[in-house]
Amino acid sequence: MTNIIVLGDYESVFINSPKLQSLKDLNCRIQIYSKPMSGTKVTEALKEADIVILVRERVKLTKEILLELPNLKMISQTGSGTAHIDKVQAEKQNIFITLTGGTSGPSVVELTFALIIGSMRMLPIHQKNLMENRWIQTPGFELQGKRLGLIGYGEVSKKVAKVASCFNMEVVTWRPTGEKGDEEIKVLPLEELMKTSDVVSIHVRLVPELKGVIDAQKLQLMKKGSVLINTSRGGLLDNEELSRLLENGHLLGAGIDTFPEEPLVENIFKNAPNVLLTPHM
Repeated sequence: MTNIIVLGDYESVFINSPKLQSLKDLNCRIQIYSKPMSGTKVTEALKEADIVILVRERVKLTKEILLELPNLKMISQTGSGTAHIDKVQAEKQNIFITLTGGTSGPSVVELTFALIIGSMRMLPIHQKNLMENRWIQTPGFELQGKRLGLIGYGEVSKKVAKVASCFNMEVVTWRPTGEKGDEEIKVLPLEELMKTSDVVSIHVRLVPELKGVIDAQKLQLMKKGSVLINTSRGGLLDNEELSRLLENGHLLGAGIDTFPEEPLVENIFKNAPNVLLTPHM
């Protein structure tokens, strides 16, 4: 019998998957964990596993954990991110890693613009005022004529840029490679992009060389009254500094969909009235 363990199914979607019965018909024993876990709890859950299915990047498989799992043969990862897996150690143990096909690109593009518009139009503040019976009309800002700075220029960013053109925004980008590709938009140094953009939107993968790429100094370069959007990964920026810049009013707003640790337990943005938060949608 093949033992399959599912980790990180916070929404309990796997239990209703029609594919579960297909696996059971193949003589597979399946266990599903829906609560967050780390360290020794992960080791304990996987001690008899032949295959582990990871939902997103919610559970880290470090070198220390993998060394305790001599029977593990395969890691099946939903999505394409692998920053939470020690791939070098997995290769040493001949653990095969698979990634799911397809993309959630259209969803990311739509959410990005929902957060951009919501932040520029100051929707969090309007919502709070109306809930507290205060009628205060602060119109916010139109997107037309504003500069959108894209951190990264992959498939998602290209779609974001296309939508931005419908709003008559000027679009610029920074590429981690520092090289200009086949894009027709302007490529800028990261510091210049941060200084001159009305909206900065992050669209790069969380790889070791980009962890914390948008640090405190980069955030401090942003224009007063500008907006930051992160629908990529929380580990790409200094969230504490972002929170400070929101609270002191330097930034008009922010839209944040991802966090360094998920699910979000300690909300670092709880005192920022001008932030839109979504739970990694």
